[in-house]
Amino acid sequence: MGLVLGYMKLITKIMAGMLLGIGVPIALWAVTDIVNPRSTDRDGAVAALCFFGIPPSALGGWMIFGGRRRSRREEHDRLQASFFNLLKQGNGRITALGFAMETGLAGELAKAYLDERAREFDANFDVDDEGNMFYRFNLEGVSLPGSGSKAHPRARLPQKQRLVVGQPIASQGHFDVILEAVPGVHRIAAIKLVREFTGLGLKDAKELLEAVPTPLMVGVNESIAQQCKKQLETIGATVMVIEN
Repeated sequence: MGLVLGYMKLITKIMAGMLLGIGVPIALWAVTDIVNPRSTDRDGAVAALCFFGIPPSALGGWMIFGGRRRSRREEHDRLQASFFNLLKQGNGRITALGFAMETGLAGELAKAYLDERAREFDANFDVDDEGNMFYRFNLEGVSLPGSGSKAHPRARLPQKQRLVVGQPIASQGHFDVILEAVPGVHRIAAIKLVREFTGLGLKDAKELLEAVPTPLMVGVNESIAQQCKKQLETIGATVMVIEN
């Protein structure tokens, strides 16, 4: 079947080339003769343009355009089929290297494709115990709000203890850093920052991120709390600093 389709595509390209090869020169000659004030057979040039110039040129162009559209659609379907197949095999986990090997795409193109799918399906980036990065897609669907989730730390805090954006943190007392949310696309960067600030191992840092909203640092001084908040916010995380 694939061989037949390949021959059909080749024949279509040849026919399109022949039509353009006939129609374009005739159309150019006819237009040149029509606009030439010294033309002695303008009516014949118009007839040639209408019957032998425009139709084959338009048909050849349509065949080429249609062929390219079909090729793009087939490539899209091929990549999508490979993507879903790998997701099924990996139970929602897929790597850029595995996708590149499966589809024959260059590494950067494979990563760009998976990044786009990750944004489309709200997937997470994660790392295994060996430090290898992979994309994690939730095949079970999105959990409903409030289904067994932990109470938000902010709900237990008086309003006056919350950090208001744009206002400085109080200069005295002890501070807690509450990690409220982390964008899935920056999960790896968040893991690195959490390990840097807390000294946790890879497994513990991953578990901490999975438990957000959650306290990240408790009883630290002002400068550390500010630095932690600032760096986490550079990757799009939502962070709250409170004073005890």
